[in-house]
Amino acid sequence: MSRNTRLRSRDYNGSNMNLISPNRYGGHVRRRWKAAAGAVALVVAAALGDVSPAVSQAEPAPAAKDFSKPAIVILGYGLNPNGTMRTILRRRVLTGLTVAQFFPQSPIIVTGGNPQNGKTEAEQMRNMLMLLGFPANRIIVEDRANSTVQNAQFSVPLAKQAGTSGIILVTSTTHQGRADGDFADAGGNLLATVSYPDGNPSVNVAQFAHDAISPFVNVG
Repeated sequence: MSRNTRLRSRDYNGSNMNLISPNRYGGHVRRRWKAAAGAVALVVAAALGDVSPAVSQAEPAPAAKDFSKPAIVILGYGLNPNGTMRTILRRRVLTGLTVAQFFPQSPIIVTGGNPQNGKTEAEQMRNMLMLLGFPANRIIVEDRANSTVQNAQFSVPLAKQAGTSGIILVTSTTHQGRADGDFADAGGNLLATVSYPDGNPSVNVAQFAHDAISPFVNVG
């Protein structure tokens, strides 16, 4: 048996994934996760005061943002026809879950309707979070929204009702810009953005930079 074979592992879908061979798919996914993890770390460090505001000289926020109890809002993504989650939605959930580890006092709001096979995006996100051990009493489900505009319109009041200090918005790089504007229009207090990289390199890099400075600037 070769060394590579001994080091093979199965992913959670049951398919074989070589953890050391630089195949195109594996390397591509690992690079994206490194970028996503970097964005999460920068945003959280900034929120907790570990990054100098000097990075945001271009557009300073008028006042310090309050990260005492942010709501982590994870935006939905269309389900498969059989009601299962598409890969991009699972990655959004994992990104939001990572952020939530730094804010144990905060709820996660999962937002998305668009039912497929009797299941909504929000329901499937909640189920995944609970499967990964996240407490049910920290999950707020918004399962009526059928668009990003409605994600914002329905989630912003829930965040306020939960007594949160604002919103950390979690979605994908190709979606974040539009989502920012919709949440601002809905009256949301956007504290920061965190994006899973799903676009081309230039889009991902631009959004990564936006996420990194988002705790210090006006978003939306």
